[in-house]
Formats: sequence, C-alpha cells, structure tokens
Amino acid sequence: MYYPHMREEAIAEYHKLLLSDEKLTADLFARLEERMKRNLLCYGERALGVSLRPHFLTRAQYDRLSHASEMLAGAFEKIAGAMIETPSLMDEVGLLEMERRMALVNPGFAQSTVTTRLDAFVFGDEVKFVEYNAENPSSLTDQAGLNEVLFEIHALQVFAQKYRLRQFDPAAGLLTALLETYSEWGGKGWPQVAILDWNDLPTANEFTLMRNYFVAHGIPAIICTPDELEYAHGHLRCGDFRIDLVYKRIIIHEFLARYDERHPLLRAYINGDVCLLNPFRCKMLHKKACFELLTDEARAGWFTSAEREVIRCCVPWTRRVRDARTTYQGRAVDLLEHLRQHRAGFIIKPNDDYGGHDVFLGHRLTAAEWDAAISTALDGDFVVQEIVELHTEEFPIFTEDRWSIQPMYVDTNPFLFRGRAEGALVRLSDSPVVNVTSGGGETGFFVLEGRVNH
Repeated sequence: MYYPHMREEAIAEYHKLLLSDEKLTADLFARLEERMKRNLLCYGERALGVSLRPHFLTRAQYDRLSHASEMLAGAFEKIAGAMIETPSLMDEVGLLEMERRMALVNPGFAQSTVTTRLDAFVFGDEVKFVEYNAENPSSLTDQAGLNEVLFEIHALQVFAQKYRLRQFDPAAGLLTALLETYSEWGGKGWPQVAILDWNDLPTANEFTLMRNYFVAHGIPAIICTPDELEYAHGHLRCGDFRIDLVYKRIIIHEFLARYDERHPLLRAYINGDVCLLNPFRCKMLHKKACFELLTDEARAGWFTSAEREVIRCCVPWTRRVRDARTTYQGRAVDLLEHLRQHRAGFIIKPNDDYGGHDVFLGHRLTAAEWDAAISTALDGDFVVQEIVELHTEEFPIFTEDRWSIQPMYVDTNPFLFRGRAEGALVRLSDSPVVNVTSGGGETGFFVLEGRVNH
C-alpha cells in the first residue's frame, strides 16, 4: 500500500543498510565491475553501473510516468500523420531532402515508430519530458542486467525482503513489438533478424546481448554493417543469411550521408521486401523541433484533451532557433530578443544530434557567451527549450576502492514499444547534462510496490 513518504523512508533505510555493511570493500567493487564486464554491461570498455543503489520510484510515480509517456507517444504519432498528409510540415522540423523522401515511403505498417524512449525527469508528482528518442533508442538490456548485478550487494538482498520490488524487461517488450509489427507488415512465422550498425562502436556489447536474446527465444539473428548487405531477387541478405526484418540501430542521417537509393537496404525497403524497425519515417519524430509542434498553441487542435493536458504539464516550451516572431505563454514575442533578455530560463541544443554535444545552458553562460550560442544556433539547426528545473538526489557512488553518498542528477527515461511503456533507462551524472556518452553512468531501476506484510 502506497503512503506519501514511503520512497524517502525506503531510500534512507537502504542507505542505512549500506553504512552498516562491512563487506563494502574494494574486493566487492572489483567483483561488481568484473561481473558488469563479463555480462557486457559496458559502454566501450567502461562499466555502466556507478551506484550501489538502484533508482526507486513509487508505483504512483511510475504509473504517472508511464501514462504520460503513452499519451505523448500517441500525440507524436498524430504529428507524424499530419506530416505525411502535408509534407511541407517536414520543413518545419528540419528534415533533409533525402530524409523527407524516405519518410514518404510506406513502411508496410501503421506506426511511424515501434521502439522509442522518452528522456524524462521525475521529481515528486512532477514529470518533465525533454527529448524523444524516436530513431533507435539504446540501452534496452541495461536495466535488467544492472538489477541482477546489484543483487550481489547485501543491502539490496535485505531490502528486497522488506519491500515488494517490481522490475521490467524492455528486451521482452522489444521482441513482442517486433513480432507484432512483422505480422502487421505481412510476415509469416518468425522473422530472421539483422541488427544493423557500424563496426567498432562503444554500444557493440548491446548488439551482442540483443542478438543473444533473440536467438534464445527462437529468432535467428545476426549483427552486420550496411556494407555487408546484398539485395537480389526480392531478398535482402548478408552472405547466406536471408533477412526478413532489420532492427536498425544505425543513425539515419549518418547512413544517408554515405548511401543513396542504390544501397541494398533502401532498394529492399522501397520495394517492400524487408520489414524495417524503426522505419525511415521515424526521423520526422526524432527531430527535437517536434516539441515545437507539441507546444505551439496553433496546433493544439491536433490532440485530444487528455494529450493536451499531458503536454501542458509535462512538455517544456520549445522552438527552432531562428529570427522570427512566435508565441510564449500566450503572447507574441520576438524570439531572439526574448532569448537574450531571459537566457537563464532556456537551453539551446542541436535539433538532431546525440551524446550531449553542443548543449548551451543559459544560466551557466554570460550574456556574451549566450549571444555566441545564439549565433551558433542560427548558423546551424538548433532548438531552444524552456529549461526544466533539475534536482539532485543522493546516491551511493563507488569507485575502485571506496564509496560515498553523492548528489547526482538522475533522469528516468521510459521505453515504449508500439506506444506501450515498459521500464526505463536510468542515468546518473554530476552534471545537469545527463548522458552516458558524455561521461555519465547508469544504475538499476525498481518500482516500490509497498512494504512486505509479515
């Protein structure tokens, strides 16, 4: 049964268990790191887990997060539908010409995205979403793997006897969505799957884990690069392996910068001879400028009243950076002048990039530095977003030979599969730009369902 202070009391109880545990030594920390590396829970050579405590949300918090996520996923699909019906809208979010052409190809199923992730911050009853990873969300295998590693810690073993803990399996959510989408596409039986990306990426361990997961569930799967694909007689292949479904982890704009419609994947996709997840039209929703369409009062009629309420409460005002008039909180403003006068309230970031690069936090910059950031944004393709107030939370962070309670920024990023929420990626950082690529770490995730009744 939920009661208001359960989360705070549970975390304090967990930390107390850690403080009394004499086994929290360098030997244990080495075992944790070795197990993460053995289980491929690494970004490159760096073990992902940095905390001795998983992230906890109450059931009420998780229900609020998942409901809002599913509402937003539906709203994004309406944006995609509007763009397909009126392709000129693609210009408003910054689609490049080749991205636009591929977005107009019918993928053979209804949804523009199948597997996605929203980046979110949860504080008390509040949920704020800042990005939509609609292209190829990573880290699906991290949550279950890190939870398993954390159960080596005596504190979590004891804690789990006192609290009912709910955990999730995003990989299972992906597999279910993959099979449902393949069937909708017209596939018969179970598909042969190719996981597609470049060689030698720091995320390669995840590809291996996903391939192993698919194979363990009876789905033939390989990992390959674009240069290994061949297309002839209506079949996409990698060597002797026939490919029915491509689980595309490669970034679309990086792929299209190297290849044109003569590439085997594009030919097979255009001809309807391969099922592609996510399809190329997911790029429309991956652009951060889609948040402008969500928060533009002129487009409010696209959404249901329930979706509008989630947008109002959970989505920060966003605009592409350009010399233009716009609306802010119901009044007309000159965008650039408004940004210069109120820099502390805004963040500027690329419209289509990843890894926390070229992110400018107004409250951390001088007026001159902010002007330079605006100039950079005008020369490129950037969005400005109303800044979300972030709060640190105490986590027991460990290194090779010690641990300590430290304030960390934490985001809780729900995975969605065909619009259904299933668990979350949890990232920790001592910087407000919370990103594993830029040096942050991860931890496990459980929902506190209540105390165990004895």
